[in-house]
Amino acid sequence: MDPMNSYNTMKSHVTPIPTPVSVRLSSSVLVGAAIASLTTDLAPAVKFSVTGVGLALALLIAFAHPYRGEMRMYRFQNNISPVPTIGQVMPLFFTWLALMLAPIISGAPLWATILVFLAATAWMYLTFPHVDGSRKLAFAEGPRRNT
Repeated sequence: MDPMNSYNTMKSHVTPIPTPVSVRLSSSVLVGAAIASLTTDLAPAVKFSVTGVGLALALLIAFAHPYRGEMRMYRFQNNISPVPTIGQVMPLFFTWLALMLAPIISGAPLWATILVFLAATAWMYLTFPHVDGSRKLAFAEGPRRNT
């Protein structure tokens, strides 16, 4: 199997309802800040508050945006299951791992905190369409038929 052929086949599937850039960017920045805050030398209560609020806001932004309703309707019309796939969940494993490992470098120099922030933000931005399910819509088999 030619890897480039598989990549081209995957890229040929257009996402019908793309994640809005505002949602993708703001949620990614909030998750990046949540993880990076754990590497600082702030008081534990402050670090964990920033992390909790950042993650909660990221979820709120992603789930409260009107594009979620469009996705729900598209899934219904095309008979796509709302159950997350392993491909949607796996990128979150690395985010979870970063959340668990970040406190190990608590009190890190500012450059390390910035590096963690940039890496976590970039990872979330890159994987967000997979995690939120919008990329899954590109692989719909077609509208359901009334038979």
